[in-house]
Amino acid sequence: MPTPTLRHAAWLRDGRWYRLHPLTPVLQGGLAIAGIVGFLIAASWEAVLFRLLLEVAEVDPEETAEADSLVRLLEWAVSFWGVVITLAILGIGVIWLQWRLHMVRMSQDAIEVKKGVLFRSSRRIRLDRVNAVGVRRPLIPRLLGLAKLDIQAAGTDASLVLAYLPKATAEQVRREIMEPSSAEPADEAAGVAADASTVTREVEVPLFRYLASLVVSVETIIFAGGILAASIASGRSGELAAWLSVVVVLIVYVAYLADRFFRVGSFVVDTVDYDIRVSLGLLATSVESIPPGRIHALQLSQPWPWRVLGWWRLEANLASTPGAQVSKAPSHTVLLPVATLPEVMRVVAKCIPTLAGDQARDVLVSGLQSTHAQWVSDNPGLKASIGSPKRARYRIPLSYRVNGGALLSDVVLLRRGAWIRRLSIMPVARIQSSSISVGPWHKALGLGLFALQGVEGPVSTRLPALDRVALEDWWLEVQRGIIKAIAKPQSPQRRALKRGT
Repeated sequence: MPTPTLRHAAWLRDGRWYRLHPLTPVLQGGLAIAGIVGFLIAASWEAVLFRLLLEVAEVDPEETAEADSLVRLLEWAVSFWGVVITLAILGIGVIWLQWRLHMVRMSQDAIEVKKGVLFRSSRRIRLDRVNAVGVRRPLIPRLLGLAKLDIQAAGTDASLVLAYLPKATAEQVRREIMEPSSAEPADEAAGVAADASTVTREVEVPLFRYLASLVVSVETIIFAGGILAASIASGRSGELAAWLSVVVVLIVYVAYLADRFFRVGSFVVDTVDYDIRVSLGLLATSVESIPPGRIHALQLSQPWPWRVLGWWRLEANLASTPGAQVSKAPSHTVLLPVATLPEVMRVVAKCIPTLAGDQARDVLVSGLQSTHAQWVSDNPGLKASIGSPKRARYRIPLSYRVNGGALLSDVVLLRRGAWIRRLSIMPVARIQSSSISVGPWHKALGLGLFALQGVEGPVSTRLPALDRVALEDWWLEVQRGIIKAIAKPQSPQRRALKRGT
């Protein structure tokens, strides 16, 4: 029985093998072959064109030595093109074989992909180990109406890529993988409409705000310093090379802005049922649904240039890290690249439902905008807290007044930073371990460093310069919270939120 091309996600339910879109090998490797052929055409077209001009001008090529050399060049070009055409035919054959041998199938408990012509490979992922499925649309596949699926599972290098499928089919396959039990044998239009009816727009980052956040940043100050130094040097020397250095710095800065703007622009956060869906990209787009249970820690940060504007960034540590196959995929650990405080609080409440109340929001806002002493006095609902003593100013002179931590409900809050304000949020149920370390500098001042261990990511869960005696009591409080969280019975909703851990 021939292997059909996958056109509808519902076909995967029969457990058969299916081929991906016929353009898959062209987009993955055929473009390189086309580029080589184009280079060869550019290298030999002049000889052919000049021969045609001689024919039009009725010039006898045998009359001049130059024309004779052109004739020999033309003969070489004919032989050369014979080789090129042969290689092109072989390349098309290899591309066809790659497509024929690149197949996917999905059973009730796993999804499997096999591919390769000379070196065959097969990868299988259990559906109950899938953490998230992202829909990536690079520029050229996007123009062709195609997309690829980035299936991320628990474990290192445990990811799988389905490239390429029609966009509508890719969206359907994503739903089949994430929620196989709820899949209905409906047609494509009905499936898309049903999915769209559950989408709630949470935050849409305006393009102008995102571009302004790139300009008003620490990176801009660094580039401005480089331009100023290069300008002073060029003004003193008066040499052209010195002025060229200014131009080079400007080009690098503009390239940096353009890369960030087109890669992360058009940032949108939606909620689909309990999941958080992140969409980004202007030319190449990326969409990923993140179950709240996959989020192990959050961090709100504010560089000092943003302080007047009231902007914040929200990042997350996620349960899985993309493997080697998808290392070039856009990172979705940034849940909000730039947002106002109310927008950030809205997304935080969706990521950690226990922080959805007004009291929890007031505690977070107070922790971001006040010193540690004021934070504790204004929020008596904090279970336990710890701050840096006055002698910590010799260790962290700028931030010792705001440095500290607190327990709120079933999350640990860690506040630090003066130039860059940071508030880390980690549910106690996600803590793998906690530790106290004392270095030589800390030991001399009677201080210690507290750290929470969890999945790796951009969120830092380390708190330096804490009183060593108080730190031991704080560590015990955190351990009690971890034990209570493990023993706490979970509602059906909370069990649903744990999907993807």
